[in-house]
Amino acid sequence: MRLCFDLDAALRNRYSGFFTFASGLLNATNRLEHPPEMLLAFQSRYKKLADSLLKDLGNWAVPVSCPLKFRWIEALWNLLPYPSIHTIFGKFDLYHCFHHFMPPRSDVPRLLTVHDLRRYQLPELYKKSRLRPFETAVKRADHFIAVSHATRNDLCRTFDIEPERVDVVHLASSLDIAEMSRDEIGLLRTRLLSRHGLGFKQYIVSFSSKDRRKNINRTVKAFEMALPALPEGTGLVILGQLPESFKIKSTNIFTPGPVDDIIPWLICSRALVFASLYEGFGLPILEGFQAGLPVITSNCSSMPEVAGDAALLVDPYDVRQIRDAIRSVVLDKVATKSLKEAGSKRLKAFSWEKTAASTIKIYEKLTKEPGRWL
Repeated sequence: MRLCFDLDAALRNRYSGFFTFASGLLNATNRLEHPPEMLLAFQSRYKKLADSLLKDLGNWAVPVSCPLKFRWIEALWNLLPYPSIHTIFGKFDLYHCFHHFMPPRSDVPRLLTVHDLRRYQLPELYKKSRLRPFETAVKRADHFIAVSHATRNDLCRTFDIEPERVDVVHLASSLDIAEMSRDEIGLLRTRLLSRHGLGFKQYIVSFSSKDRRKNINRTVKAFEMALPALPEGTGLVILGQLPESFKIKSTNIFTPGPVDDIIPWLICSRALVFASLYEGFGLPILEGFQAGLPVITSNCSSMPEVAGDAALLVDPYDVRQIRDAIRSVVLDKVATKSLKEAGSKRLKAFSWEKTAASTIKIYEKLTKEPGRWL
């Protein structure tokens, strides 16, 4: 079995779910006794980043770069069924797409991984002009992987797709966290806060991006409402970019922006607040569990599916619920201890080894019927 794997979407979106899925899947596949041969396709301009990602993989991983920009090829595919995907990348038995670089015609199965349907679930936050490439990819795909049952349901409902054409494959956390004593974490926290000139004695952590669905505005408001009841010196650290025009004024809130290493910020935190309006999976939940944190997350989309009963679930539109949950994880030691233990157990349900094994089973299922795709 020889596969063609769309690595380009991951390389173009270094801090995205595309990259997390691709790197986690490839590294787990590398640990298999008999990994399938994969052609890893990407645009030549990303070769340096591809080399760094693939340097530790075995001979089963074959990088294949294309000198042409993929958007040029996609524009041509919208007019003609040429060039063949085999002309570009060579011969293979299955094509796995992660974004929307999907050929209009193929004699092998075309598999599309769908990470979320945010532009359809929250249309007021996004431009409609960006829907067409994804809709074209969905129309051309023969089979789908959804990263959660919630995303599978959204996909089937939005595009009227038969459920049997969609398999669910969960993601996992890729953080490499060394075990540390309580004293070691305390020392690391002191150094971390001192390095950034922060007067916090403790803090909770949250994630943000330019995407307003991360709901950082309500998280900030809820924290400010909770602050009078919290111990003096409690802060909020927001990792990632902020939405445009959103300003932080409070001295109790610190925004370092995107950071290459989130592990110190997580393990030194008291809790994680991830009250997103919508997620296709919700990877920060697992990262919080892995860091040993009590987690607050939303009661919608995929987040209850990932969190199980190991997190405090809130209505992300209800600031008072988020406020009360923040008070609970900071002030209630019994509840916090219970959440940490539950999170540690819940984390065991997710691993990249399970992701790789499930994905390869899908490859095998689809390639057993070669004549079906002609």
